[in-house]
Amino acid sequence: MAWWGVIKHAPWGEIAKAASRAPDFLRELRKPSGPAEPVRPTTSTPVPDAEQLKFEIEVLKTNLDRLRTYSESQGAAMDAAAKALSASFDAVTRRIRMLTWLAAAALAAGLTALAVALLRY
Repeated sequence: MAWWGVIKHAPWGEIAKAASRAPDFLRELRKPSGPAEPVRPTTSTPVPDAEQLKFEIEVLKTNLDRLRTYSESQGAAMDAAAKALSASFDAVTRRIRMLTWLAAAALAAGLTALAVALLRY
């Protein structure tokens, strides 16, 4: 029944507007495309020259190198944290194993004492 709420609260007005624009959109898609026109800038700013583009490429390369260095240092930090966490888990595992053996030994000693007490009675 959740789908009924979705249908009930759908933006039907927006859906109707989009549906009314669909025929125009399809007509535009069906128009045959003519020869490709060169793309001209629509703004009045001049096209940057080759030196400016080279400078921007160098800036991008520098930023990429900085980002790569940062991500490598973060990866090294994550590796160090993972190793520390692994060592911590290993210590906890050793303690649990030791406590399990102690509990098993205490259980065996308790059962032996109970058996001895029952046999003496």
